[in-house]
Amino acid sequence: MGTVRLKNPSVKLSDVARLAGMSQATASRALRGMKVHKKFQGKAEAAALELGYVLNESARALRNVRTMTVGMIYYELTSLLGMELLGAITAGLDELGYSVMVSTAQGDGERYDRLAHRFLQRRVDALVCVHGHGEGASLQGYAAAGIPVLALITQQGGYANLPRVGPTVAAASAQAIASLQAQGHRSVMLLAPDRLTLPMDGFMAAAEQGQMAYDRVEINEATFDAADFLAKLKRAPAPPTAIVALQAEAVALIGAADAAGLNIPEDISLIAIRDRTVVPAALKVQISTLHLNPKPMGQAAAEVLKAWLQDGVALEGFHPVEIGEWIDRDTIGPAKTLRSVAS
Repeated sequence: MGTVRLKNPSVKLSDVARLAGMSQATASRALRGMKVHKKFQGKAEAAALELGYVLNESARALRNVRTMTVGMIYYELTSLLGMELLGAITAGLDELGYSVMVSTAQGDGERYDRLAHRFLQRRVDALVCVHGHGEGASLQGYAAAGIPVLALITQQGGYANLPRVGPTVAAASAQAIASLQAQGHRSVMLLAPDRLTLPMDGFMAAAEQGQMAYDRVEINEATFDAADFLAKLKRAPAPPTAIVALQAEAVALIGAADAAGLNIPEDISLIAIRDRTVVPAALKVQISTLHLNPKPMGQAAAEVLKAWLQDGVALEGFHPVEIGEWIDRDTIGPAKTLRSVAS
């Protein structure tokens, strides 16, 4: 498929039909969602997307007729956190009588654009873009039809200017830092993966605000060796007294601690940031955790859409929602230097 271009008001149905290689009548039926041969359906949609065309009749109908459906596009849907977010926003919209139609772009920006265009053709009453990627060519069609479009968590490319509901962990991070400082910790090492993680960035911002020094260490999640990491840590001239890591790496560190001759939290304290990993039930200690709960964000998004759809009150700018909860468990103890352990 060619490059998606912004909608051109001069593009007509005849142009779409010509590009798709079919009659205007067939193209019109296909774009209206009426029954046509599947080969025509795909060609008509592809040509409309290529030219940035939105059927005028559809736009008029979208202004005046409610379908009681909301489209929701994920850039990727691969984790329990994403499912919890979906459950919360679905429950909130269900109370208003709306059904949510969900799709995933499977990590492909062009596919994201195609899905956004298809939801416009399906006459959804609103669109939710989770981690919006792509050129956003169809957003002009949504605006012309008066259809609310809401970004959720992050947005990039053509979706960058959408109003957004997004997460913050500022309050929970501040509580975690206060717990460390109360135990005498003055600095912390953050094991940051090579993928984007908003909670890790949020923890660093809170550390700076709380005057807690930190050392960010980039790691590769696929090749992280907890035993090797701890062995090197013991030999370091100035090892940290506490470590913050995503849940997967925190669990691995606990598993490797015995072999490294370390006790948690007696020798080193550990905080996990909840991610997509399921914590094994057999762990001998309960991990102190910055727990991420996406449900409040889903509920907030549903409330934003309610105000937008029912009262005409549109969201502007960024609306942050606290999704963090600090759970102080067994893996934080008094600050202790590893130099005495290594000697």
